[in-house]
Amino acid sequence: MLMKHLINFFFCFCFIVSLCAQNGGAYAFNVMNFQNSARVSALGGYMCAVFDDDPSIAVQQPSNLNPKHHGQAVLNYVNYFSDTEYGFFSYSHQHKSRGLFTASLVYANYGTFDYSDAAGVFNGSTFSANDLMIQLGHSKSISQKFQVGANLKFASSFFETYQNYAVASDFSATYFNSDNQFGYGLLIKNLGLHLNSLVNSNNNPFLPMSIDIGINKKLSHAPFRFHFSYHDLQKWNISQVNESSLTSSGRMFFNHIVIGSELLFSKNFNFRLGYNFQNRFELQPNSRPGTTGISWGICFKLKKLKINYTNAKYHFSGTSNHLTIVTVINKGKKVDGYYRQHPD
Repeated sequence: MLMKHLINFFFCFCFIVSLCAQNGGAYAFNVMNFQNSARVSALGGYMCAVFDDDPSIAVQQPSNLNPKHHGQAVLNYVNYFSDTEYGFFSYSHQHKSRGLFTASLVYANYGTFDYSDAAGVFNGSTFSANDLMIQLGHSKSISQKFQVGANLKFASSFFETYQNYAVASDFSATYFNSDNQFGYGLLIKNLGLHLNSLVNSNNNPFLPMSIDIGINKKLSHAPFRFHFSYHDLQKWNISQVNESSLTSSGRMFFNHIVIGSELLFSKNFNFRLGYNFQNRFELQPNSRPGTTGISWGICFKLKKLKINYTNAKYHFSGTSNHLTIVTVINKGKKVDGYYRQHPD
């Protein structure tokens, strides 16, 4: 039965890759790609295929959602660049007969802007730009070590008096062996369409669709877990820099690579580190590269709160700070079966 599910999933995956391989150009609704977990951001911004008690990693990868997340709430705040900031709230719940669900809300504020006429004369008035997204997630256990999941997203943009709406879905699969602490995952995200357009045009920008794969392994006799991700599998050249010469094959390959590591000192304190090759290649200034492309974070437990902080460096003048707080607000009864098979 498991093999049948895997074969069906593989053929669906190949079909989606063939449909989306030609996507390119400008994207709309990048709020769908915002990092809503300080842990994921610290590891470079891509998937973390692990079954543990952290519900924040199930927001992006719905197949990570497991019964340990029941009754937990996630609150995330990101102080982005300039006047941009965004926040996120999520709650996970296990229904008695329908399984595990998560409900999320993302709000992004891009600041205020000054009105001006075609000649550049300002009239003293301002306007704002905001994004709002509602997300519902669900996971299904295929076996003790393998789960699949899906997200349904409804996003809206409000730019001055203009409004735009879109609907999209994510599909993911996670395998994690708790005995040898080895896992891998697949994520197909932002498959969807525009419901209307900001401008009178039939050529709407694409949604930021991508296909990502990842693998991770914790050492048996040391408190280290290593993560390796390959993102945007549907497209070979993902460079955002217009160069006069062709980008080398090696450069194009490493643009897809993100590596990260977790130092699991104890259940109450962890340290994380990530490296994003594309951010390093394309965002660093030649004269002062600094720590561009490097992210780091910590996690510590304070009574009933699990506090995660991440500092992600995109440019020597652009650093984002991520704060994620996880807490239990409805403990309820432990879920049958899972806790007996997966003792804490």
